[in-house]
Amino acid sequence: MRLSDAALGMVLLGAAAAIAAVAQGFPGVPGQNFGPSLFPTAIAGGFVLCALGLFLRHARTGGGARWVDPGPLITDPRARLDALLVLGAVAAYLLVAERLGFIPTAAAILLVLTRRFGASWRLALATAALGPLAIHLMFAEWLRVPLPLGLLAGLRYAL
Repeated sequence: MRLSDAALGMVLLGAAAAIAAVAQGFPGVPGQNFGPSLFPTAIAGGFVLCALGLFLRHARTGGGARWVDPGPLITDPRARLDALLVLGAVAAYLLVAERLGFIPTAAAILLVLTRRFGASWRLALATAALGPLAIHLMFAEWLRVPLPLGLLAGLRYAL
């Protein structure tokens, strides 16, 4: 599936508006000039700039392309299955991550998807092993955004 630059720009503008609207409702931090709304608002501003760039590129190239081109999704059964697998992976994560934990769930999803999309076993196993650990380190430890531990909850303080 391919979106034209104008269509993708509209998606980015809509996302920017939603992010900015939600961020403005975040409570302020007493004694500070900025609060939790700063980062999401900056991201929304970046989305707006990207949308403007896409609109300019669409105008420069004549703007005659279809806004949405389904491409092989309509004719290729493999492309449809790939799209369904990605959506299924998101659904599976939502259903089992709390119970199994982020690391094992993400590892299983990465292994299945990387193999499906043509990676070698060696690369798929390395991605499945290291990817979730790196993401967990960034979010849970550095950014202090808790990710579900699930089955690994007992190991957290054992190491």
